[in-house]
Amino acid sequence: MTRMKKILAFILTSLVLAATTRAAAADTLKRFNSDEALKLDASECESGFSFAVMADTHQSEGVFPRFVRMVADAKPAFAVTVGDFTNNGLAEEYSRYVETISGAEVPWFSVPGNHEYRTPAGRTSHDGKKRFEKIFGPADFAFEHCGWRFVLLDVVAYDLLSPSQLKKLDRALSGSGGRAAVFSHYPPAIIDKWAEGIWVSGAEEAMRLMNERETRYFFGGHIHVHDSYVAGPTTYIITGGGGGGLDSDYSPQDLRSPSAGPFHHFIMVDVKGDESSFQIVKLEE
Repeated sequence: MTRMKKILAFILTSLVLAATTRAAAADTLKRFNSDEALKLDASECESGFSFAVMADTHQSEGVFPRFVRMVADAKPAFAVTVGDFTNNGLAEEYSRYVETISGAEVPWFSVPGNHEYRTPAGRTSHDGKKRFEKIFGPADFAFEHCGWRFVLLDVVAYDLLSPSQLKKLDRALSGSGGRAAVFSHYPPAIIDKWAEGIWVSGAEEAMRLMNERETRYFFGGHIHVHDSYVAGPTTYIITGGGGGGLDSDYSPQDLRSPSAGPFHHFIMVDVKGDESSFQIVKLEE
């Protein structure tokens, strides 16, 4: 074997070993949403709490890590990524995401997006749901904090909310007294100007339930912009500027809120008892 062939063989062997090591690490990766809920600190309830929400971080090496550091500095009670934190649901992408959010040292919940369920060819795969749930647990999940209820929903597996999921949503919101927030990657596409949100089947029924239960917030992503819309007691918020490429073809006229637009951001919600408010947090210059 010539010297050049030996060098090439060594490089190839090193690459294979590195890929095998990454795959093995990802196979044992666990960050169940249920475990994150156990980390919540009830001692802050009397003085109030905050939580951060972002979506469509993808595999950003610039914006998303900066947002994580900003969340770490703000020390909210918890944070939620509302989907699309990978590009193709690859093992190394999951590992990179979990490593990044771990740096915030706050409970961090994860909702599946269509990119978590896709293959490198860009198609949704049933294996994608299995991969997500192996790391984060059931894709539909609910928890309570300081008298508020938080409901994470999977609408990307079949681009819908099924009748059984609607029953789960109804049970989760029942008796909340409006102290509740719902999270799903796709926003209801039946809302005017949000057609790119994809989710139609079950959306009307979900919006009716949120109205009847006087749910305070809905958070979604998928459209890489910020926008918001108030329907009855519920404020619907798109926060798709977590680090991925922006949908720069959207102008403010294409969206609903005066503060809307394609820019990198996340949402910070402040809560004290029944009172709540949210602010748009942009990148620090």
